[in-house]
Amino acid sequence: MKRITIAVFLTLSLILSGCFAPESFTTESPYHGEDIEPVVKVDNFTLFDATGDEWNFVENTEGKVVVIAFLFTNCIDICPIVTENLRWTSSQLTPEEHNATEFITLTVDPWRDDPATMLSWKESRGTDWSHLSINDVNDESQLKAITDVWVNFGVGLWIEEAPSDYSNNESGNESDNGTSDDTNNSSESSTSGRHHPDAYSVNHSTGTVLVDHRGLQQVWWGDNDWFPELVLEDIRMLIAESNED
Repeated sequence: MKRITIAVFLTLSLILSGCFAPESFTTESPYHGEDIEPVVKVDNFTLFDATGDEWNFVENTEGKVVVIAFLFTNCIDICPIVTENLRWTSSQLTPEEHNATEFITLTVDPWRDDPATMLSWKESRGTDWSHLSINDVNDESQLKAITDVWVNFGVGLWIEEAPSDYSNNESGNESDNGTSDDTNNSSESSTSGRHHPDAYSVNHSTGTVLVDHRGLQQVWWGDNDWFPELVLEDIRMLIAESNED
């Protein structure tokens, strides 16, 4: 599946002459998820893991296939499902495959998801991979660092003020519409929550992104489109490609 719309215009004379055959510009993807085209290089970043320690992307993932999901702990619907899908997928990997991969969960709600909250979520879900956030939302450099990651991965994020009867237990809506050109081209849409009300809900459009061993974003899986067995096959395909280099 392709995530890019390609407009190909052929004149009648070219079609009749047979200069172009459909297969000359159509390539079957080896992946089950949606191809990210053009591929996007992951910009190196440093955030904080669930223990409060600094966590650097390149230092922890160099040469590995990376599986990165964006969620927030106040999300009560799709985020637990995504986490369980990730947990199952990770459990199916062999020890050798585990050594070749890095799973990451990264919050889109750092205002509530500090490292301690991420640790509680991680332990309650029985996961063993890195859960990333920032430890001070009043630190502009930290907030910019996590915002830059959202932009790099095309995470569309916006904050909505909650009604007066708002409850934190009902916070958060999520869409898996995926990355959009508007999001990638404008950090404004991704940082509308910088100055947010005390009571708010988080909306974001995202999926799980598979990054190859060269640090290139290759495959996208929408949160509502997960087929764990097929995601597992895509991960193994990327591992196989890394072994060929």
